[in-house]
Amino acid sequence: MTDKSVPSGGDDASNIMALLERVAGLMDSVQTTQKRMEERQLDLESTVKNIQTDVVKLTSDHANTSSTVDRLLEKTRKVSRHVKDVRVRVENQNVRVKKVEATQGDLLAKNKFKVVIYQVGNV
Repeated sequence: MTDKSVPSGGDDASNIMALLERVAGLMDSVQTTQKRMEERQLDLESTVKNIQTDVVKLTSDHANTSSTVDRLLEKTRKVSRHVKDVRVRVENQNVRVKKVEATQGDLLAKNKFKVVIYQVGNV
């Protein structure tokens, strides 16, 4: 009588070989996947470094731009102050010119012909 539940030695060896081949295939697949993941990780690290470099450059450019804008605003404030000062001086000079014109008109009206010299020093 043959007992079919007990496998023969050849079947055991072929089953073990088949399992070892499957394990070897799985190991190759895992190694390939791991290698691709490592390559992708390196690519991501490189991309992150590039982004960090760009952010540092952007920050530096922003600081330079901010400094330039601050200087331009300060110059604008100075110009505005000077314009106000000049406007006040021009208005004062216009008042003095009107007084001289009025005085000249009065003198001409009184037939007192005199030469009036008006000279303003540099302000």
